[in-house]
Amino acid sequence: MRQSDTADTGEPPGLDSPAWLSADRLLADRRAQAAYLSLMLHVVVGILAAVFFFGEPPRQRATLEIGLADAPAGETGELAVMAREQPAVRIERSEAVAVMPPSAEVSIDLVEIPHPRAAAAATATSPPQQTSTRELFSVVSSRPAGRATLAGRAPAASLYSARRGEGRAEAVRRHGGNEASEAAVARGLAWLAGHQGPDGSWRCDLANARCRGGCRNPGTVTGSVAATGIALLPFLAAGSTHLEGPYQETVSRGLYHLIGSVRPSPRGGDLCEGSMYAHGIATLVLAEAYGMTRDPMLEPVLIQTLRFIESSQDLSGGGWRYLPAQPGDITVTTWQVAALKSGAIAGLEVSSQTVEGVKRFLDAVQSRGGAAYGYRTPAAKRSTSAVGLLCRLYTGWEPRHEAIRRGASELAGRTPDPHALYENFYLSQLLLQSNHPSWKRWNARVRDGLVRLQSTAGHERGSWFLADAETATGGRLAHTALAVLTLEVYYRLLPIFGEQAVDSGW
Repeated sequence: MRQSDTADTGEPPGLDSPAWLSADRLLADRRAQAAYLSLMLHVVVGILAAVFFFGEPPRQRATLEIGLADAPAGETGELAVMAREQPAVRIERSEAVAVMPPSAEVSIDLVEIPHPRAAAAATATSPPQQTSTRELFSVVSSRPAGRATLAGRAPAASLYSARRGEGRAEAVRRHGGNEASEAAVARGLAWLAGHQGPDGSWRCDLANARCRGGCRNPGTVTGSVAATGIALLPFLAAGSTHLEGPYQETVSRGLYHLIGSVRPSPRGGDLCEGSMYAHGIATLVLAEAYGMTRDPMLEPVLIQTLRFIESSQDLSGGGWRYLPAQPGDITVTTWQVAALKSGAIAGLEVSSQTVEGVKRFLDAVQSRGGAAYGYRTPAAKRSTSAVGLLCRLYTGWEPRHEAIRRGASELAGRTPDPHALYENFYLSQLLLQSNHPSWKRWNARVRDGLVRLQSTAGHERGSWFLADAETATGGRLAHTALAVLTLEVYYRLLPIFGEQAVDSGW
């Protein structure tokens, strides 16, 4: 569904006020608004970069209290990871946002700072030290050795062609979507756009939504980074970026909020806002936006948020959890892997040591010969098994791998529950990527069930809130975003969730 331009009233303009000189008409034009936002985004980034490179700004320091609420005992799923009990910590960070001016000619990386793994080892035993933006985003002429990249393969932007136009229509036809699912996607995108806050962010608790309590079932998760990331992914999947598309203005404002939320740290660009879960989702958004547009403005910020992921990995176990260097869980880990994979496909570098660590973590939580996975220990829970098998595809197992086929068959052998949103979000990607014989039957039931469960009345029209305990803390916003993403799997799967991502390796 397209955000329509302001309709022409049909009234002829007065002779003393030509239409092409009317400020009122110009300000009401959606295209002018989108162009203005895009221009302002680049101008602000350029101004900040000039400040950072030609004069160190006075540092305003603020103390961030990170204290996560209690969660039920036992394994939990997707959004509940942000509500698990953790000890409160105090971290002092600079208020400045580290960014650089657009440039396609230079490479960006950390200088005068130890390798991310060395930094991680040092900060694991000592409090984080303030790192200047000049150090953090300095320009260098070469990248460190021993890092893998997919640069030199097909241009990243071309890999996203299935998200637009005839490529999207063909992907819908070929992979099992239909007119009803596409109409549901359009309604979902319209609802998401209508619940974006004035500052370009979203919140799971709907605290900044313009509906002012008009929608039921707000989430309990606070903060804006994870919510803004999960809300932006469906727009990118449908072909809208900050440079083009029917929701250009919406995406521009959302990206502006994420870029403004980056905090420099010794580990890299920090988007955690209290949880690595938030950082992984937000970095995936930046990676997809960069891959789709090749906008050089995004590259230095993305490089630093990817470096934060690498330097925050648990060096022993190989995974990620809520805070940097914590022993991992499979849900947080998979978001980091998706972000790294998307960045690699866009031509940026990922340490082979990081990938090997992920494989080590998956080995530690697998059961039944790699066909099933637990949350933090070996187990065979359905949702975490879908996550683990998908992560195995990202890290090198082929779709025809015996454990992949066996695990996918076990998961798809049961009649799907359309309310199992978290499980279906991952299982749809797994079955479609691996070209599993159960896909056609399984997809039809999940697709039609989601269409049927979409809200159709009042202010909630176009949204979802399902009986899924694993994502309940995310509320209506997270449920809507995940449902739309599940219905977009037919074209969203390229490149991060498709054959290119699976076959190309690291």
